[in-house]
Amino acid sequence: MEKTLIEKAIKFIQGGSKENLSLQEIADKAGFSLTYFDALFKKHTGYSPVEYSRVYKLTRSALELRKTDKKIIDIALDFGYESPEAFARAFKKFYSLSPSEYREKYSNDAITWKDLSSRVAINRFANANPSLKRVNKEVALDFIFTNNPVLFAEDAVNITVGDCEIFTLGESEDLEHFLCVSDYNNERIVIDLICVSERDAIAYLKLLAKTENYSFTMRKNTYEEWDSFNAEVAKLGLVCRYGYDMVYTDEQITVPSYNGITVRELVKEDMPYIQSFKSRGGCGENHLRGLQIAFEGKGNIGEKAYGAFVNNEIVCLATPVLDTIRELSKYDIGAIFSLTNDNKVIEATWKYVIDDCIKNGAIIGNANAKEDTSILGVAYSEKMGLSKVAEVRRYSK
Repeated sequence: MEKTLIEKAIKFIQGGSKENLSLQEIADKAGFSLTYFDALFKKHTGYSPVEYSRVYKLTRSALELRKTDKKIIDIALDFGYESPEAFARAFKKFYSLSPSEYREKYSNDAITWKDLSSRVAINRFANANPSLKRVNKEVALDFIFTNNPVLFAEDAVNITVGDCEIFTLGESEDLEHFLCVSDYNNERIVIDLICVSERDAIAYLKLLAKTENYSFTMRKNTYEEWDSFNAEVAKLGLVCRYGYDMVYTDEQITVPSYNGITVRELVKEDMPYIQSFKSRGGCGENHLRGLQIAFEGKGNIGEKAYGAFVNNEIVCLATPVLDTIRELSKYDIGAIFSLTNDNKVIEATWKYVIDDCIKNGAIIGNANAKEDTSILGVAYSEKMGLSKVAEVRRYSK
């Protein structure tokens, strides 16, 4: 029932994308009380209704910039902006480019197949499936941001930082579903299926049935059951590993204070402590090297490190990674290593990390397999206040 009414509200917003709708107007149309509706809408979409209206306007105006030669002032007025300047400010904040820069960049971004000397598996997949149309990454991100940026946050990260190609069985400009395809320079392709409809998902599943040497991942709402899709999966003999994407949804957290335990963010000068932690079996050489590179301002500079100290030694190490795509800032909890089973140490580390991430204005996420019983597992994540927002399914032959 909730889902149906939210979808009704979304259609109302989309239908009035050239108007400045108020929260009251949207709530009235959906048939909800104002306060309840605001919280419910955000739970389902990751946005308040007014925020969603603004983002939808921006993505539709970007479509106009890409597809038409309409004057920017006309596009601004069409979407309810008082002036081209107001439109330009809002657009640049969201896309990091002015409307004119965006149009110029897009017009010069030729949609051509990559040279066959690279991305061999991707091109083989594309050539074997001529019904697929290639899609610009910006358009794929538009889909995510006007559907559910929380549900598809990991897909947004993959599209932004990964070396991938986007394909759809539908319209390449006005997307409703698509595949994000990577090959990591080997023969096996890795696919993310991004869609919100079971019927659309089945269409891609039938296409993938003709493909060899692949694995694919998809995310869906935790409250939906896709029985017909599951039946098709069984016919294909695919193995499925289930998990969840989880986020911290509260606006604040209480960080516990325990005698003898100190938790803080680590800096380059703390490398001797981290090296000692590694030498005692706390983490691997790759983790040590990754932090060292991050401290030097190279590699993944979105990676941070937090340590829990007992008796002047690190006994618990957390390494969240920050990704920022448009207006979405997301911390992936990443890894938490512990040399102790002391629940106080682990709890203090978790909550300190969450608190610091909140201060940076980011949502905090963690991906888990159902069977994971570690301190990063589903049960412990829920204990720390994270909620399941997406059921993650990873399929392979």
